[in-house]
Formats: sequence, structure tokens, C-alpha cells
Amino acid sequence: MVKLTIFVLALLALAGCNNNNDVPEIDTSVPTDVYFAMSTEVSDEGWFDFISIEINAEDIVTNVELNGISQTVMATRRDLALLAFYDEDDEYPNKFYEEANDLQLVLIGLERSEIVSILRAAYADDVVSFPTANFADLAEMAINAGPIEIGDYIDGWYQGIGDTNEGYRHFVNLFIQHGNIISVHWNAVNDEGFLKYDPTTIANEEITEWVTQVRFVEQALIARQDPTLFSFDEDGFSTDIPNVDIEVETFVSLATRALAAGPLVREPRD
Repeated sequence: MVKLTIFVLALLALAGCNNNNDVPEIDTSVPTDVYFAMSTEVSDEGWFDFISIEINAEDIVTNVELNGISQTVMATRRDLALLAFYDEDDEYPNKFYEEANDLQLVLIGLERSEIVSILRAAYADDVVSFPTANFADLAEMAINAGPIEIGDYIDGWYQGIGDTNEGYRHFVNLFIQHGNIISVHWNAVNDEGFLKYDPTTIANEEITEWVTQVRFVEQALIARQDPTLFSFDEDGFSTDIPNVDIEVETFVSLATRALAAGPLVREPRD
């Protein structure tokens, strides 16, 4: 472990000396596959972490992304870290973006077999300030699962918002990575800005049952990748998702609208 720690520290030092954060030189003519895995449980910090790894035919890592999705805000873990919320002493307490970039650079150019051990050592030996064991588990899971198929959608955030109904406006947020829908969030907001359900609080029994079924609907879209494949009866209630008997026509309409509109355009930071 000591030798591995010294190795990681040395690599991070080299990454830090790279003023432009240039990616190590890789032969781009060699075919590359993409490996991807995402947590199914939210972390204590509120993230569904994910890892994306590109490995070429020579078994060399050509690109890595350590990131996470939040269901309470339309942002990735890297997005929020990049916003650079400074404390009163003008110090930047959220080091995730900077440290994740450096760690990604460490992994690029290494062999496939080295990824998991490097990720495990990074936090255990105080090389980075954020826990990396979950990313190591995800890397192992992604590699064991084999390369993914690249989807047809454009990467980014998508959103569909409905009209006010019974005091709430329903909305569907989608996040697409490698052309595939990897995150879906269906919720509603009232005129005062309060959500129909807040994942961080305990709701009443009726809302809890609705949320339970919403989760099945969200997962169904991730599995099917196309909201037009859903079926519902004349009243809009689901007919083809196990354990779901709620109205889903609203969800299908908003998800379809979001995908048709294309990814949201984010204003560049100053």
C-alpha cells in the first residue's frame, strides 16, 4: 500500500505541474470502448455517483470522468464544484472539481488493471479529500459489465414542464450521458415553489406511495430509453409497468417534450 501511495502521489504531482491540464498523449487511432456504471443508492452527500472510462484496444485508459447526479438540483457534482462557492476567508472549500480532474489525469495512460487500486488508494491515503471507494467499486462494476453501446441522444440536461393542475406544475428532468438517458426525475412544484415531494424529508403515506411508483416509472424510462414505448389506458393510467397503477400520461408527455426540445443551453460562467 505504501508503494502504491507513493506512486499515486507522484502521478498527482505530475498532473498538478501540468498548467493546461493537458491529457497525456494517447494514440487516438486505436479503437476505444466506453465503460460506465452508476450508483443505485444516493450517497450521504446527496449524489448518485457515476464513472465513465474509455479504454482502447491496447488496454490503455484514454479518458475518465468521475461525477455524480443530484435529484434535488439540475446539476452534476462537477457542475456544483465548478461554481466555486467561496467561504468568508476567500478559500474554496469544495475541491472536488480540481481534485477529480487531477485524479482523472493520473488514470489516463495507465492500464485497465490499475484503475481500481489507484482509486481505492487515493482517498484512503489522503491523496484527495473526497471518498473514492465508491468510484473504485463503480470502476470495477463497469469493467466487469463490458463496454456500453453509445445512444442516439445528445448529452446534457433536458427538462419538460407542464401546465398547472390541482395547484401543481409537473416537470421531468433528464440527464443524458454517452447518448443514453442515465437519470430521470419526475416531480411537481406549486405556486409557492414547494415540491410535491422532497427527497430529503419524510412525506405522508399518500405521497410516499406515489413516489414509490414514480421511481418504477423513472427506472422504466432508463431501461427503455424512449417514452413513446410506454402504454396507458384512456384515463392515462399505466398498463405495462409492473407495480405501477398511477397516471403516467403526464410523465410520458413531459419526457417526450423534453427530448424533442433538445438539451438545455447553459450560460457560460464569467
